[in-house]
Amino acid sequence: MGGKKKHKQPIRPPPKSVWVVKRRNWLEIPDDVTAAILTRVGAIGLLESAQMVCTKWHKICKDPLMWRRIDMRNDGRHHEMDELASMCRHAVDRSAGELVDITVEHFGTDDLLKYITDSSSSIRHLRLLSCEYDITTQGLVKVASKLPLLEELEITLCFNISHEAVNVVGRSCPLLKSFKLNKEWCTIAEMEDWYDDDTPSQVEDDLDALAIARSMRGLHHLQLYGNKLTDDGLRKILDCCAHLESLDLRLCFSLNMGGDLGVRLEKIKELWLPHDSTKGKGFAAESDHFCFKWTELPDNVTLSILSRLGTIDILENAQKVCMKWRQICKDPIMWHTIDMRNRGYECYDLVKMCCYAIDRSCGNLVDISIDHFGTNRLLKYITDSSSEIKCLRLVRSNITSEGLSAVSSRLPLLEELELSRCPLSPETLEVIGASCPLLKSLKYNCWWYSFASQVWNAHALAIAGTTHNLRHLQIFANKLDNDGLQAILDGCPLLESLDLRQCYNLNLEEDMQKRLAERIKFLRLPHDSTDDYECDASIMHLPTNDEVLDYDQLSAMEDEGQFFPWNGGHVHEFDAFFQFMA
Repeated sequence: MGGKKKHKQPIRPPPKSVWVVKRRNWLEIPDDVTAAILTRVGAIGLLESAQMVCTKWHKICKDPLMWRRIDMRNDGRHHEMDELASMCRHAVDRSAGELVDITVEHFGTDDLLKYITDSSSSIRHLRLLSCEYDITTQGLVKVASKLPLLEELEITLCFNISHEAVNVVGRSCPLLKSFKLNKEWCTIAEMEDWYDDDTPSQVEDDLDALAIARSMRGLHHLQLYGNKLTDDGLRKILDCCAHLESLDLRLCFSLNMGGDLGVRLEKIKELWLPHDSTKGKGFAAESDHFCFKWTELPDNVTLSILSRLGTIDILENAQKVCMKWRQICKDPIMWHTIDMRNRGYECYDLVKMCCYAIDRSCGNLVDISIDHFGTNRLLKYITDSSSEIKCLRLVRSNITSEGLSAVSSRLPLLEELELSRCPLSPETLEVIGASCPLLKSLKYNCWWYSFASQVWNAHALAIAGTTHNLRHLQIFANKLDNDGLQAILDGCPLLESLDLRQCYNLNLEEDMQKRLAERIKFLRLPHDSTDDYECDASIMHLPTNDEVLDYDQLSAMEDEGQFFPWNGGHVHEFDAFFQFMA
């Protein structure tokens, strides 16, 4: 039984299947299929590469049918312009008069355009791209009559072609159904030109539009990328081109879309408006000086940028820059905050402008600042328009105690109030405190009069008695003394910051300084610097002699920071008034 052990044979995997791939013989492909493939290469690829592959392809590439469409789009960097022009003429020759569709980019000239139109009278599609200054109005006008069958014309970034050429082409090409006249919208240099005295008029901006309206009434498709036409020009196009199905107005930032234009444009099947995305526009993508890059910012980013300008600048400037900015500036969200701090805008009707801004807020106004032009009537308009106001800032306005008291009940959500250089009675501060239980920040700032330094605690007591939830208080140049300050500290237990600059009646002895240091996180003392104070911190003076001052003298004193409430008369007659103002 001790025979030899049998060894098992190892199991080997079956041999892998071997696929024999038969190489495709491109020469066996039917000629019509080969021709269809080669037409996708483009004219430059055909002439430089494809026709040199083999005898068959060379033969197919000599067939006139291969050259009924000549596409010579290029980036303008890998060929000399003369070389491309020579190539184009060779391609046109190969078409043997059968040319139907041709695209020329970067190298087009008047001479080349004449050569093309002389060689074929059957052209239906012509595209001239980025030929800049080499194709001119005169050149296009001369050949327009040789294009009787033209159905599609594109002129993109050809700067020497004017409305006159557009008019002649329209009259010479009755079958034209698609027209693209694309321009660059304002380079930086052109933006500077806008502010010169010789700025083009509205009529000049509409010349292209008027030429199209007059001569291209059969259009179905129109692209006017970056054109400066106005509402009048667009309206004329819509009046005359009744068959329009698609309309591209991107970057046409002179349009306001006023009146009935919005309704009329709804009838266009495919519509692009000035602020629409320029992605995939297919030309001038590498130019860094185009303004359209601003319009491609997300709306929320643009809104955030514009909101930093201030209301007057938005209404007078920003909303007029382009259609997209205008649309954003009409959004009620833009008007939650209205900042009308007036610095050199006296030439405007600020009250009217403010009312217009309030209307745009659509009842959502939260924060408003008025500087130098407020009135009781305007304040009533503000509070009637919104019950959501949380921040109100009034500086050097003509609003009276009666006017502010009358609207206080309409400010139930008010959290922050500034009254600078607005002389009000203590009773008004009491009404505000009782009507605005959420008030956390109060600025009641006055002038310091060198001639009226007597103690006056009435305003301090009014603040202490009614605004118990205050966190922040600024009473610049107030006539309160230590008693008034003590009342405020007792009546406003939540105070975190207190500004007492120019309150020169205070005598901050050791005990008071200690209490202030323990209670107040951010404290400004009477003699602290006023460099960061927003208003004029000058101390007000009066002439020492008992004289009557005329209006010019008063204006001069005000300009020097020596303003005082004066309507003419003798100094001694206004002692009571100065005591109240203190």
